[in-house]
Amino acid sequence: MKKLILMTIALLSLTQAFAAATEENTSGVDRYAVYIGSNKGGKGREQLLYAGSDAQNFQKAMAEIGGVSDANSYILIDPTKEAIDDTLNKISLKITNSQSHAKRSEFIFYYSGHSDENALLLGDIPYDYSALKAAITEVPSDIHVVILDSCYSGNFIRTKGGQKRKPFLIDDSSVVTGHAYLSSSSTNEYSQESDEIESSYFTNAMITGLRGAADASGDNKVTLNELYSYAFNDTLSKTESSKAGPQHPNYNITLVGSGDLILSDISSGEAMLSLSKDAKGKFIIRNAEGKLISEINKVAGQPIFMALPAAQYSAIIIDEYSTKQGYFILEKDQIYVLDQNSLTSIKRKSNRVRGNTSDDADDDILPIDDLDERKPARRGSRRRYDTEEEISVISIEPSESSEEKSESKKEDQFISFFETFNSRNMTYFHMSAVPGISITGGEKEYSLFSMGLIGALDTNVCALQWSNIMSITTHNMIGGQMSGIFNTAGQVYGVQAAGLFNTSGNVNGGQFSGLFNVGKKVNGIQTAGLFNVANEINGVQTAGLFNYAKEVSGVQIGLINYAEKSNGIAIGLINIIKDGMHHVGFNWDSNGMFDVFLQSGTKNLFITFGAAMDRRDIFEKYNENRTVILYSGLGTELRFGFSSLDFEVLFKSVYNQDYMPTTYQEFKEFNFASIMIPSFRFTFNILSMNHLDLGLGLSLDIQNKGTNDRAFDYTYHRWGSDNNETNLYPAVFLGFKIK
Repeated sequence: MKKLILMTIALLSLTQAFAAATEENTSGVDRYAVYIGSNKGGKGREQLLYAGSDAQNFQKAMAEIGGVSDANSYILIDPTKEAIDDTLNKISLKITNSQSHAKRSEFIFYYSGHSDENALLLGDIPYDYSALKAAITEVPSDIHVVILDSCYSGNFIRTKGGQKRKPFLIDDSSVVTGHAYLSSSSTNEYSQESDEIESSYFTNAMITGLRGAADASGDNKVTLNELYSYAFNDTLSKTESSKAGPQHPNYNITLVGSGDLILSDISSGEAMLSLSKDAKGKFIIRNAEGKLISEINKVAGQPIFMALPAAQYSAIIIDEYSTKQGYFILEKDQIYVLDQNSLTSIKRKSNRVRGNTSDDADDDILPIDDLDERKPARRGSRRRYDTEEEISVISIEPSESSEEKSESKKEDQFISFFETFNSRNMTYFHMSAVPGISITGGEKEYSLFSMGLIGALDTNVCALQWSNIMSITTHNMIGGQMSGIFNTAGQVYGVQAAGLFNTSGNVNGGQFSGLFNVGKKVNGIQTAGLFNVANEINGVQTAGLFNYAKEVSGVQIGLINYAEKSNGIAIGLINIIKDGMHHVGFNWDSNGMFDVFLQSGTKNLFITFGAAMDRRDIFEKYNENRTVILYSGLGTELRFGFSSLDFEVLFKSVYNQDYMPTTYQEFKEFNFASIMIPSFRFTFNILSMNHLDLGLGLSLDIQNKGTNDRAFDYTYHRWGSDNNETNLYPAVFLGFKIK
């Protein structure tokens, strides 16, 4: 009986483990997307300004909280019709060849640009709606979501108002199939973009909705129905009084099955902004560069959570009685509650109402629509909103003892006063005339200049912070931070330079050091004499020895480069890219040479090291006169479907015991150019599998007579001519690579 009980428990455990494994392998959704921005409308049509940036911003939102990986995303700016068709074919092939166990696949097609009643307008080339719909339908995904932000795009849907099925039940275990078409306008309306928001009204509403404003249920997820409803109301409210007329987004949703189609998960964002339940009014959120992120008309009674990247932002809140402005920083994996009480009130512009004889007319509170809304100053600097002029005192104080202070006050030779016009926060000039420390405090205080021979410790600096030993900024460094020993800062917008090392949170600009740099996210250049460390690089990371980054979108240059994920290139002697290339290959060519090689780097640019010998020298008895070829070079990979093509530029060195130098004097006089062979290698990997490539290729060795004759004297070439000054010697080869 005891054995029976034990067997039953073991069987149940195995069953649960198998069920868990099965659920893990079959859960989730594979999502693919193409984002198209076309500013060109052809002859007679106005050039758009924000179609390309709309596509990029939409892609960014979907990558952060929409579950579309970078590998499954395609961005096309001002493409041709052929480029769109080619991208759709790539996505179709990728879905067909996918070995994922996801419960369904979804394809998102986004377009921002010109169109008319019959077609998308790609410059002067139209892409007919019927042909486009057929091409999208051929993508073998379970669900097709099409979002068109262009004039007359309602004609793509055909049926005004669309067809909407019964709302879905929330049942993630069920399968949903079909299509959803969303257009920014109806069949006879213009779609409009705005210089004020630097975007189209519809796309701005869609992105704001995806980031959380459309979450009507409060479950931190935005569904297709919630997104359309929010985008419709927001777009209509902002265009109903425009000269081009009101803009009515349209839809056609034909989805079969149960389970809500979730387009974004707010909780997966890098950071979160919370607008409390009781907060109300118009919330205008901008990034550190002053670009509008979201504009939300919030009513009391429903909290709103917005998924945003970790960064610095400014906020303006306008309600019936006041206008407030301030700055805040979103930290990674944190929720920031925007408290209206912590913001600074802005004095509203007073207007006299005609016909009103009251002496108190200037004190009337105007409706929200009549407010004088102004953009916040860029990059965290403060702009004066009040009509009164405020005077800030700028002091330059030497570091001295108490006795010296009293004497200094008498002579008053180190203190100067200047007048300036500023906002409520004072602007300070700090400088230590003798070795000392320059300090300012308070999160809302900004130093214009902060200099000290020993140290400069500030909360916020807007221009320059310099110190021979250290420069510490706890929040924002906007401008230049330079130190003879080291720098540390929360956020850097400009240049951070040090003789020894730098450390910071996010860097937007340049981080330079003679020894090493440490940063979380670098948008620009990170360069050091020894090594660099960063979580994310968008630009260039260069070091004399070692570069480390988790994610790279750009270039790594160093002796050793390491990255967990790279969408750029790595140039170095050793490149360790986790999602890159780490291949060991073997080739046998028509000249009878057998070679082994190593490829490392990214598919965009990889480094090759290899060695080759005549097969007879390998398998026959040891011979001192055997020839050995060592080579290295750079290459790139073009991948398509099951196959790929490698193109490499190589430099071969031919070594033989007969002519190699044996003494130091011979080595100094030896002509190494005589044993070098420039070469090109093309490898067509016919069958490319997860861990093995089978290849067929062509190599071309180049002889320049009078320069590298010795290299060709000691190597065998089956084909080629030596009648010219420069000759090509081709060879074909078979081989394979282990990945």
